[in-house]
Amino acid sequence: MYKLYLYKAALFAFGTAMLTLGIVIVSQREVLITPLAFFAGWVLIIHGARNLAGFIAHGGRLGQKRKEAKLITAIMNLLLGVGIMILPELSFTLAAYVLAAYLLFNAASKLADFIVAKLDHQPGHITDLIAFGFYMIFVVLLFRTDLRNDMFLIISGVYCILFGAEMISDFITLIIPQRVKNDMKRRIRISPPVYVSTFMPLGTLRYINEYISLNDELPEFNGDDRGDGLPPDIEIMVHVSNNGSGKVGHLDLYFGGEVISYGNHDHSSHRLFGVFGDGVMFTTPDKETYIDFSVTHDRQIVFSYGLRLTPEQLAQVSGEVERLKNDTLPWKPPFQRACEEKGEANVKLSDYHDYCSELWNGTHADFHKFSKGKFKTYSILSTNCVLLTDEILGKAGTDIVCIGGIASPGIYYDYLERLYMTHKTMVISKTIYDRKTLRKLKKERTNQNERSVS
Repeated sequence: MYKLYLYKAALFAFGTAMLTLGIVIVSQREVLITPLAFFAGWVLIIHGARNLAGFIAHGGRLGQKRKEAKLITAIMNLLLGVGIMILPELSFTLAAYVLAAYLLFNAASKLADFIVAKLDHQPGHITDLIAFGFYMIFVVLLFRTDLRNDMFLIISGVYCILFGAEMISDFITLIIPQRVKNDMKRRIRISPPVYVSTFMPLGTLRYINEYISLNDELPEFNGDDRGDGLPPDIEIMVHVSNNGSGKVGHLDLYFGGEVISYGNHDHSSHRLFGVFGDGVMFTTPDKETYIDFSVTHDRQIVFSYGLRLTPEQLAQVSGEVERLKNDTLPWKPPFQRACEEKGEANVKLSDYHDYCSELWNGTHADFHKFSKGKFKTYSILSTNCVLLTDEILGKAGTDIVCIGGIASPGIYYDYLERLYMTHKTMVISKTIYDRKTLRKLKKERTNQNERSVS
């Protein structure tokens, strides 16, 4: 219970600090350039020194890649911290350009959404065009020499105010009666910046890998199963790995006895280097086989959060899943088609290099392509696995509405982790699956089967 009190105190303290910092930044602006630069410099230097100390203390027990990453991170943080303190004005200018580039990226994603919605004859595409214009206004202002610093500080200050207010709101939510919470409607949340939240699961993955290499076991995580002994009504699974796009992660769910996942799985439909493609949803009733495939084949770690829903929420979620399925038509990966046409004995998986063929071979999932609706065309920045999950969970009253231009699995990870740390929420359980955990579960299952037979 003391951990919950600490969590409440941390929420209130951090929220108050962020709110105060935002107000000071907006009101003082130019006066704060040098102090903020020095503060950022010291934070980077301390973080770099911590990484360097960890490299020296544990370098002999870490893998080669992890050792190199830790050393490079330490050196970069130290150099960047010293550079910011020596040249605060230049550092601020570079930070403003980074923010402008980020907003330009958001603008590009909204413009792409507008074009895709227009081509797919989807309603509501005008709002994407308006959002594009909104982002571009700030981009132009940030590139103006006479307004750059002021604009950067105003945007940063307003964000700190909103994020601090969100933390305090979460604190208030923790201390109000449950019956009041049940009456609350879905609201917009202010998430951490997408360039932070995107790599939250990866950061946790690397921490777990480092912990295992030093202790030969999974770390204990705060919290416990708070269910009624029954399995959760729905599970949200966050996948992350150290490889390629796996660093950003993937999101899917287990509901109604089947895994439901969405992505850009048809390689033949990829456009603009895989940024766009045909939206493909696959389902499989065998969750254990799917997780085993994800962990062993894709070398991922899976964070699974179990949710308890009310009967009304269950009915709404079920209705939304059926509505989405009604917008799809069956589709088969190349390897599956070849097996059905020529016979499995006459076909080699090694001749097919697409993910769906390997997934079908490993899980025998059912694949569907969207024939209409917003998910007909997949977009890595918006109509992705996160948006489909949010479309379903929105019917259960979740409040993870993305206000930015980019939806990342890390945003959901941050949201679910916060709820899990809080008692009396819909998130009742958390399970971490890695190769070691799966081996242990398989061994326990084998022993149970042997005992039941004897």
